[in-house]
Amino acid sequence: MEDSLKTNYGATFKRSPIFYILTRIVILFFIIIIIFPLLYTLSLSVRSPDTVYSAKYFLIPYEFSLQNYYDAFFYAEERLKVSFPRMFLNSIIVTTSSVILIITLSIFAAFSFSHLRFPMKESLYNVMIASVAMPAQVLLIPLFYLLIYFGIINTYTAVILAYAGFLIPIGILILRMFFEQIPGELTEAGIVDGASDFQLLMRILLPLAKPAIATCVILLFLDTWNEFIYAMIFMQDPTIHTVPVGLAKIGTSRYHINIGTYSASVMITIIPVMLIFAVFQRWFIAGMTMGALKH
Repeated sequence: MEDSLKTNYGATFKRSPIFYILTRIVILFFIIIIIFPLLYTLSLSVRSPDTVYSAKYFLIPYEFSLQNYYDAFFYAEERLKVSFPRMFLNSIIVTTSSVILIITLSIFAAFSFSHLRFPMKESLYNVMIASVAMPAQVLLIPLFYLLIYFGIINTYTAVILAYAGFLIPIGILILRMFFEQIPGELTEAGIVDGASDFQLLMRILLPLAKPAIATCVILLFLDTWNEFIYAMIFMQDPTIHTVPVGLAKIGTSRYHINIGTYSASVMITIIPVMLIFAVFQRWFIAGMTMGALKH
Protein backbone atom coordinates (compact mmCIF):
# COMPACT_ATOMS: atom_id res chain seq x y z
CA MET A 1 0.00 0.00 0.00
CA GLU A 2 1.43 3.34 -0.99
CA ASP A 3 2.02 6.09 1.56
CA SER A 4 1.14 9.72 0.94
CA LEU A 5 3.41 12.64 1.77
CA LYS A 6 2.01 16.16 2.08
CA THR A 7 4.32 19.13 1.63
CA ASN A 8 4.06 22.58 3.19
CA TYR A 9 2.52 23.85 -0.04
CA GLY A 10 -0.43 21.47 0.06
CA ALA A 11 0.72 19.19 -2.76
CA THR A 12 0.41 15.45 -2.17
CA PHE A 13 2.93 12.92 -3.44
CA LYS A 14 2.75 9.13 -3.28
CA ARG A 15 5.73 7.20 -2.02
CA SER A 16 6.24 3.85 -3.69
CA PRO A 17 7.34 0.94 -1.45
CA ILE A 18 9.66 -0.24 -4.23
CA PHE A 19 11.38 3.15 -4.36
CA TYR A 20 11.65 3.14 -0.55
CA ILE A 21 13.31 -0.31 -0.54
CA LEU A 22 15.68 0.50 -3.41
CA THR A 23 16.90 3.72 -1.81
CA ARG A 24 17.60 1.88 1.45
CA ILE A 25 19.52 -0.81 -0.39
CA VAL A 26 21.65 1.79 -2.17
CA ILE A 27 22.31 3.64 1.10
CA LEU A 28 23.25 0.37 2.84
CA PHE A 29 25.59 -0.52 -0.04
CA PHE A 30 27.49 2.75 0.25
CA ILE A 31 27.61 2.49 4.05
CA ILE A 32 29.24 -0.94 3.74
CA ILE A 33 31.77 0.38 1.21
CA ILE A 34 32.71 3.22 3.56
CA ILE A 35 32.79 1.27 6.83
CA PHE A 36 34.34 -2.00 5.64
CA PRO A 37 37.94 -0.68 5.20
CA LEU A 38 37.77 0.88 8.65
CA LEU A 39 36.54 -2.36 10.25
CA TYR A 40 39.17 -4.39 8.44
CA THR A 41 41.93 -2.03 9.55
CA LEU A 42 40.63 -2.24 13.12
CA SER A 43 40.63 -6.04 12.88
CA LEU A 44 44.25 -6.08 11.66
CA SER A 45 45.33 -3.75 14.46
CA VAL A 46 44.06 -5.99 17.26
CA ARG A 47 45.44 -9.27 15.93
CA SER A 48 48.53 -10.81 17.43
CA PRO A 49 51.68 -10.30 15.30
CA ASP A 50 51.79 -14.04 14.51
CA THR A 51 48.21 -14.19 13.18
CA VAL A 52 47.90 -10.82 11.48
CA TYR A 53 48.23 -12.40 8.02
CA SER A 54 45.76 -15.17 8.79
CA ALA A 55 42.54 -15.01 6.76
CA LYS A 56 40.68 -17.15 9.29
CA TYR A 57 37.47 -15.50 10.54
CA PHE A 58 38.32 -12.52 8.29
CA LEU A 59 37.11 -9.52 10.36
CA ILE A 60 37.23 -11.37 13.69
CA PRO A 61 40.80 -11.65 15.10
CA TYR A 62 41.94 -15.23 15.61
CA GLU A 63 44.04 -14.09 18.58
CA PHE A 64 43.19 -10.76 20.17
CA SER A 65 46.21 -8.65 21.16
CA LEU A 66 47.16 -5.00 21.74
CA GLN A 67 50.81 -5.66 20.93
CA ASN A 68 50.49 -3.79 17.63
CA TYR A 69 49.52 -0.57 19.43
CA TYR A 70 52.51 -0.93 21.73
CA ASP A 71 54.80 -1.50 18.73
CA ALA A 72 53.30 1.47 16.88
CA PHE A 73 54.47 3.88 19.56
CA PHE A 74 58.06 2.62 19.53
CA TYR A 75 58.64 1.63 15.90
CA ALA A 76 58.86 5.22 14.64
CA GLU A 77 61.28 6.22 17.39
CA GLU A 78 63.59 3.33 16.57
CA ARG A 79 63.52 3.67 12.78
CA LEU A 80 62.57 7.29 11.97
CA LYS A 81 64.28 9.09 14.88
CA VAL A 82 60.98 10.56 16.06
CA SER A 83 58.49 9.05 18.48
CA PHE A 84 54.89 8.46 17.49
CA PRO A 85 53.59 10.65 20.36
CA ARG A 86 55.84 13.43 19.08
CA MET A 87 54.39 13.17 15.57
CA PHE A 88 50.94 13.16 17.13
CA LEU A 89 51.77 16.33 19.05
CA ASN A 90 53.14 17.97 15.91
CA SER A 91 49.90 17.27 14.06
CA ILE A 92 47.83 18.66 16.94
CA ILE A 93 49.91 21.86 17.05
CA VAL A 94 49.76 22.42 13.29
CA THR A 95 46.09 21.52 12.93
CA THR A 96 44.83 23.46 15.95
CA SER A 97 46.83 26.58 15.09
CA SER A 98 45.75 26.45 11.45
CA VAL A 99 42.05 26.01 12.24
CA ILE A 100 42.05 28.83 14.81
CA LEU A 101 43.83 31.19 12.41
CA ILE A 102 41.60 30.29 9.46
CA ILE A 103 38.33 30.53 11.43
CA THR A 104 39.29 33.87 12.98
CA LEU A 105 40.26 35.50 9.69
CA SER A 106 37.31 33.93 7.86
CA ILE A 107 34.81 35.33 10.36
CA PHE A 108 35.99 38.92 9.92
CA ALA A 109 36.34 38.59 6.14
CA ALA A 110 32.91 36.97 5.75
CA PHE A 111 31.34 39.75 7.83
CA SER A 112 33.01 42.36 5.65
CA PHE A 113 31.82 40.74 2.42
CA SER A 114 28.27 40.25 3.69
CA HIS A 115 27.52 43.44 5.69
CA LEU A 116 30.01 46.13 4.69
CA ARG A 117 30.31 48.20 1.53
CA PHE A 118 33.67 48.92 -0.09
CA PRO A 119 34.98 49.30 -3.66
CA MET A 120 35.27 46.17 -5.82
CA LYS A 121 33.80 43.99 -3.09
CA GLU A 122 32.21 41.41 -5.38
CA SER A 123 35.20 41.34 -7.73
CA LEU A 124 37.59 40.61 -4.87
CA TYR A 125 35.24 37.97 -3.51
CA ASN A 126 34.92 36.23 -6.89
CA VAL A 127 38.69 36.20 -7.43
CA MET A 128 39.25 34.79 -3.95
CA ILE A 129 36.65 32.04 -4.41
CA ALA A 130 38.07 31.22 -7.85
CA SER A 131 41.43 30.52 -6.18
CA VAL A 132 39.87 27.48 -4.52
CA ALA A 133 39.88 25.74 -7.91
CA MET A 134 43.68 26.08 -8.16
CA PRO A 135 45.48 22.83 -7.23
CA ALA A 136 47.74 23.28 -4.21
CA GLN A 137 50.56 21.44 -6.00
CA VAL A 138 50.81 24.23 -8.61
CA LEU A 139 52.23 26.65 -6.03
CA LEU A 140 54.38 24.11 -4.22
CA ILE A 141 57.75 25.19 -5.67
CA PRO A 142 57.14 28.99 -5.48
CA LEU A 143 55.96 28.62 -1.89
CA PHE A 144 58.98 26.51 -1.02
CA TYR A 145 61.44 29.18 -2.20
CA LEU A 146 59.35 31.93 -0.62
CA LEU A 147 59.48 30.19 2.77
CA ILE A 148 63.24 29.76 2.41
CA TYR A 149 63.56 33.48 1.65
CA PHE A 150 61.70 34.39 4.84
CA GLY A 151 63.66 31.82 6.85
CA ILE A 152 60.69 29.84 8.15
CA ILE A 153 61.23 26.57 6.28
CA ASN A 154 61.25 23.50 8.56
CA THR A 155 58.98 25.22 11.10
CA TYR A 156 55.36 24.91 12.14
CA THR A 157 54.77 28.43 10.81
CA ALA A 158 55.54 27.33 7.25
CA VAL A 159 52.68 24.86 6.93
CA ILE A 160 50.29 26.89 9.10
CA LEU A 161 50.58 29.88 6.76
CA ALA A 162 50.34 27.63 3.70
CA TYR A 163 47.17 25.97 5.01
CA ALA A 164 45.67 29.35 5.90
CA GLY A 165 46.35 30.72 2.43
CA PHE A 166 44.53 27.89 0.70
CA LEU A 167 41.67 27.22 3.15
CA ILE A 168 40.58 30.73 4.19
CA PRO A 169 38.48 31.12 1.00
CA ILE A 170 36.52 28.01 1.95
CA GLY A 171 35.82 29.38 5.42
CA ILE A 172 34.75 32.74 3.96
CA LEU A 173 32.44 31.05 1.47
CA ILE A 174 30.61 29.03 4.14
CA LEU A 175 30.37 31.85 6.69
CA ARG A 176 29.30 34.52 4.21
CA MET A 177 26.45 32.32 2.99
CA PHE A 178 25.30 31.89 6.59
CA PHE A 179 25.63 35.57 7.53
CA GLU A 180 23.54 36.57 4.52
CA GLN A 181 20.74 34.21 5.60
CA ILE A 182 20.36 35.90 8.98
CA PRO A 183 17.30 38.21 8.89
CA GLY A 184 18.25 41.82 8.27
CA GLU A 185 15.84 42.95 10.99
CA LEU A 186 18.24 41.67 13.63
CA THR A 187 21.19 43.72 12.43
CA GLU A 188 18.96 46.74 11.79
CA ALA A 189 17.74 46.56 15.37
CA GLY A 190 21.34 46.49 16.57
CA ILE A 191 22.23 49.51 14.46
CA VAL A 192 19.23 51.42 15.83
CA ASP A 193 20.44 50.62 19.35
CA GLY A 194 23.82 52.14 18.49
CA ALA A 195 25.85 48.94 18.04
CA SER A 196 29.11 49.22 16.11
CA ASP A 197 30.08 46.79 13.34
CA PHE A 198 32.25 44.85 15.78
CA GLN A 199 29.38 44.59 18.27
CA LEU A 200 27.00 43.43 15.53
CA LEU A 201 29.41 40.65 14.68
CA MET A 202 30.17 39.56 18.22
CA ARG A 203 26.76 39.94 19.85
CA ILE A 204 24.31 39.15 17.05
CA LEU A 205 25.89 37.22 14.19
CA LEU A 206 28.40 34.95 15.92
CA PRO A 207 25.95 33.50 18.49
CA LEU A 208 23.71 32.51 15.56
CA ALA A 209 26.60 31.20 13.46
CA LYS A 210 27.50 28.17 15.60
CA PRO A 211 26.31 25.65 12.94
CA ALA A 212 28.36 27.33 10.22
CA ILE A 213 31.43 27.62 12.45
CA ALA A 214 31.12 23.96 13.48
CA THR A 215 30.91 22.97 9.81
CA CYS A 216 34.07 24.96 9.08
CA VAL A 217 35.92 23.50 12.07
CA ILE A 218 35.24 19.90 11.05
CA LEU A 219 36.01 20.41 7.35
CA LEU A 220 39.17 22.41 8.06
CA PHE A 221 40.31 19.95 10.72
CA LEU A 222 39.98 17.06 8.27
CA ASP A 223 41.88 18.96 5.56
CA THR A 224 44.78 20.03 7.77
CA TRP A 225 45.05 16.83 9.85
CA ASN A 226 45.26 14.61 6.76
CA GLU A 227 47.37 16.94 4.57
CA PHE A 228 50.55 15.29 3.37
CA ILE A 229 52.35 17.12 0.53
CA TYR A 230 53.00 20.47 2.22
CA ALA A 231 53.82 18.85 5.55
CA MET A 232 56.40 16.60 3.89
CA ILE A 233 58.05 19.32 1.76
CA PHE A 234 57.97 22.26 4.18
CA MET A 235 58.88 20.31 7.35
CA GLN A 236 61.69 17.93 6.41
CA ASP A 237 63.14 17.84 9.92
CA PRO A 238 62.08 14.45 11.39
CA THR A 239 61.45 16.00 14.82
CA ILE A 240 58.53 18.05 13.45
CA HIS A 241 57.01 15.43 11.15
CA THR A 242 53.23 15.22 11.31
CA VAL A 243 51.32 11.95 11.51
CA PRO A 244 50.54 11.59 7.75
CA VAL A 245 54.23 12.05 6.91
CA GLY A 246 55.25 9.59 9.60
CA LEU A 247 52.73 7.00 8.41
CA ALA A 248 53.96 7.35 4.83
CA LYS A 249 57.57 6.81 5.89
CA ILE A 250 56.61 3.90 8.11
CA GLY A 251 54.64 2.28 5.28
CA THR A 252 57.50 2.72 2.78
CA SER A 253 60.28 1.93 5.24
CA ARG A 254 63.13 -0.28 4.04
CA TYR A 255 62.79 -2.14 7.31
CA HIS A 256 60.18 -4.85 7.65
CA ILE A 257 57.04 -3.69 9.39
CA ASN A 258 54.13 -5.81 10.50
CA ILE A 259 50.91 -4.78 8.78
CA GLY A 260 49.23 -4.98 12.18
CA THR A 261 51.56 -2.31 13.55
CA TYR A 262 50.84 -0.07 10.59
CA SER A 263 47.08 -0.63 11.02
CA ALA A 264 47.35 0.28 14.70
CA SER A 265 49.13 3.50 13.74
CA VAL A 266 46.31 4.38 11.34
CA MET A 267 43.64 3.70 13.97
CA ILE A 268 45.42 5.95 16.47
CA THR A 269 45.43 8.84 13.98
CA ILE A 270 41.67 8.50 13.44
CA ILE A 271 40.89 9.17 17.12
CA PRO A 272 41.18 13.01 16.99
CA VAL A 273 38.94 13.19 13.92
CA MET A 274 36.28 11.10 15.64
CA LEU A 275 36.49 13.24 18.78
CA ILE A 276 36.13 16.48 16.81
CA PHE A 277 33.09 15.17 14.97
CA ALA A 278 31.54 13.86 18.22
CA VAL A 279 31.89 17.29 19.82
CA PHE A 280 30.63 19.34 16.87
CA GLN A 281 28.25 16.88 15.17
CA ARG A 282 25.04 18.58 16.38
CA TRP A 283 26.07 21.96 14.96
CA PHE A 284 27.71 20.32 11.94
CA ILE A 285 24.47 18.63 10.85
CA ALA A 286 22.55 21.87 11.37
CA GLY A 287 25.16 23.74 9.35
CA MET A 288 25.06 21.28 6.46
CA THR A 289 21.26 21.59 6.23
CA MET A 290 21.04 25.35 6.69
CA GLY A 291 18.87 26.93 4.07
CA ALA A 292 17.33 23.58 3.10
CA LEU A 293 14.20 24.10 5.19
CA LYS A 294 11.70 26.91 5.10
CA HIS A 295 11.10 28.41 8.53
